Amino acid sequence: MSDALCTQEALDLFGKLRPSIRCALAAFNDQCFPDGQEVLCGLKSQIELVRDKSASASDDYLNNLWVVDRYLDFISKYGLTWESIVNQHFSDSWCSLQDALDLLRLVKRFSRLDISFFEDQVIELERAYPYNVFFSIGATVEYFECSLCGKNIDSQECPHIQGQLYRGAMANAIVRNFVQLDHVAMVAHPRDKRCVVSYEDDGKQFQLVRHLSSLIANRQCRILDFGHLKFSKRFRPNPDYRKLRRNEQCYCGSGKKFKYCCIAMSHVESDHVDIIANRYGIDHVAV
Repeated sequence: MSDALCTQEALDLFGKLRPSIRCALAAFNDQCFPDGQEVLCGLKSQIELVRDKSASASDDYLNNLWVVDRYLDFISKYGLTWESIVNQHFSDSWCSLQDALDLLRLVKRFSRLDISFFEDQVIELERAYPYNVFFSIGATVEYFECSLCGKNIDSQECPHIQGQLYRGAMANAIVRNFVQLDHVAMVAHPRDKRCVVSYEDDGKQFQLVRHLSSLIANRQCRILDFGHLKFSKRFRPNPDYRKLRRNEQCYCGSGKKFKYCCIAMSHVESDHVDIIANRYGIDHVAV
């Protein structure tokens, strides 16, 4: 943990925040979601006060404060994701999960904070959802404005690089003067997974995540115990199967004799998923 952040001041600050972060996670684990969010809101206010008093601090320290702030944002989105799952708002939980993953990537990119538990868990959680086709748009815009200096981020006048930190602020490209939509494409591996086919929360597509929701709501599996999903194939009795004499016409309507058609279809292969819990609890989570 000693090299998780590059300044000792930031390490000391994060060390002071850790007990409260663990309290927020414990509240989420007990499904007391508002309590956990209230704790995190208080921690965010502390970071803001520290930032206001550190205007003349080093670049590294200010960038570390930004990382700690994003870490708190991640914990908040993590709790919101599980709250939406428990409440069976599955479409909303997908968007919160993507927010959490984006924040996790930022923390991982700009620090060495130990996020391995969360990274493993949320990536595995993503597999519980039915989405495998995504939409991506192409558009014509006049230019992209730098969020820091207001100039065209692709021009020589802008000294900033998109996605880099400058004294505790990230340079982002803001679309200016949207000209026209060029195309919409269906893709399997988009940069943004939020644009998906919409399903109703009570639809069969959410069968797996709904089962996970039930396990957690009934406290058969606690949030921090969720480990991974084990996918497999199993043969189950075919509910449509009818035992006929070999030379009778098959029940499926193919027009073939039973012996040449569905005679071997008494059982059918189907997908099966085991939800594996790791009952470690809050003490296992590195914060």
